[in-house]
Amino acid sequence: MSFANRPQAFAIAVTVTLAALAAAPAAAIELRISGGETTVYSWARQRCETWDVPDAPARAFRDADGRIRLLISHVVTRAMVGPSFAALRHDCGPVFAGARNDDPDAFDDRLWLTSVWTRDGTLVHGLAHAEYHGQHRPDVCPAADYMACWNNAVVQVLSTDGGRTFARDGGAERAPVATLPWRYDPSGKRPTGYFAPSNIIEHEGHLYAFVFAARSGVQGRGACLLRTPRITDPQAWRAWDGRQFSIDFVNPALTPAGAAIFAPERHVCAPVAGLPAQVGSVVRHAGSGDFIAVFTARLPLAGHPEPVRGVFWAQSPDLLRWSPPRLLHAVATFGTHRCADGAVYSYPSLIDEASPSRTFDTVGRTASLYLTRLNPKNCRITADRDLVRLPVTIDGPADSPADSR
Repeated sequence: MSFANRPQAFAIAVTVTLAALAAAPAAAIELRISGGETTVYSWARQRCETWDVPDAPARAFRDADGRIRLLISHVVTRAMVGPSFAALRHDCGPVFAGARNDDPDAFDDRLWLTSVWTRDGTLVHGLAHAEYHGQHRPDVCPAADYMACWNNAVVQVLSTDGGRTFARDGGAERAPVATLPWRYDPSGKRPTGYFAPSNIIEHEGHLYAFVFAARSGVQGRGACLLRTPRITDPQAWRAWDGRQFSIDFVNPALTPAGAAIFAPERHVCAPVAGLPAQVGSVVRHAGSGDFIAVFTARLPLAGHPEPVRGVFWAQSPDLLRWSPPRLLHAVATFGTHRCADGAVYSYPSLIDEASPSRTFDTVGRTASLYLTRLNPKNCRITADRDLVRLPVTIDGPADSPADSR
């Protein structure tokens, strides 16, 4: 889904000096894996078509009828639906898909639904990862190279039927939430744009989401934080500029012909310090009130001669200051795998199935780490991939009174 989890040359295999990361106050909580894997979705047994695969972090919400809807996103998003997490059934009916539009200015080629937020379970807002694959349009991108012709943006989507179906949001223009301030450039050599929105989380009157930015021109590489005071307005999102949420992404397709974007650095985001990789999900811990982010990475750890691959987590009081990453689960990760690794893992998300939140954006004493498990064949990654979960115990301050469990 995102370039960070594609071929190894563009994988997130980041080596960082932990001492250089912007640290939050000392961690007051601890996460640990407390059991083995359970398969949630089996590609071999449950797929509706070959590419019916979990190609993004698992997202869940409760609809207005109290049913759980767990999204499995690829270029066609489908859902597992049931009265509880223990009774989910895979539904072959498409929930959302892009239009395969040939126009790069439409931001509607191949779309992954990666974020959902709802107040009532009927009106469901979301963010989608929008890939433009120019290699399929040699008249647009003569290089016809997958990586060089790939441009990405983030768009907003909306469901009015409780999450059964979604469509592009934003009125007649359907402008993107986040895109680079210059139009599609077919002369590039690597993927560009904004990738892989995290889940949406509420904090102090705003809704927040992380996106991952590729390095391109004045845009630096890293995890960028966006927020909006009005989820009903796709153009209300603003990004962190390093001091405040002032960045207004502009749609270059709507710039008058012949006009240039003045000061493009005013329309790109500043990556948040301390997050060395694409954020899979972020949740609030009920006991401490702090946020927990999970992501896959390859990082140096004390006592290890080589950087360690796996799922890491970090803690923050405000989504901006993050503790140094800590290892949660040592596994082979997509983009860093070797033939001898066996199963490969990607797209982590942390979900507390007992959360009182309609979108499961809080965790208490326990949660589940959801992961896509890729099952290589003869060292090659194929469509054979499953969704699994592992139990996680969270040690720390006692639950707050707001936590009803």
